Amino acid sequence: MKMKAEIKELQSRAQTGRAIYSSAKHFNDLGMHLDDSLQGFFNYVKNIPYLEDTTKAEIVSRPKYMLGKGAFKNGIDCKKKAVLMASWLEAHGIPYRLVAVSERKNKQIHHVFPQAKIKGKWLNVDATYNHYKLFEGKPKVTHGEVLSR
Repeated sequence: MKMKAEIKELQSRAQTGRAIYSSAKHFNDLGMHLDDSLQGFFNYVKNIPYLEDTTKAEIVSRPKYMLGKGAFKNGIDCKKKAVLMASWLEAHGIPYRLVAVSERKNKQIHHVFPQAKIKGKWLNVDATYNHYKLFEGKPKVTHGEVLSR
């Protein structure tokens, strides 16, 4: 039986956050990537091309829809990369949370990524761009908030 991707328009950051947390629970969709180290999977995700979401609708999906053959040939946005990283963290029992931030003067939120709790510290696991590094800080953030489950 072939399943179709469910697409629904998300109306708020809270709803988007809940959708990412929910999608991350499908970590078995990661298949062979479940055996990757955190650094290895981070490198894999950051090398998926970034494609800015230009629609008003927020779209979040399960990892299998992003990792399917040719699924991300044009790239994926930060929300989808957050799903992938959160899925890996979920699979390995590493506590994580989603953070929505702004680097703009008007403090308008425009980016989301996971943080992992490692040795008692929340560390950034933002694989959005291929020049980002695992656990790299965010010095230009003007506003941020943790998204609730």
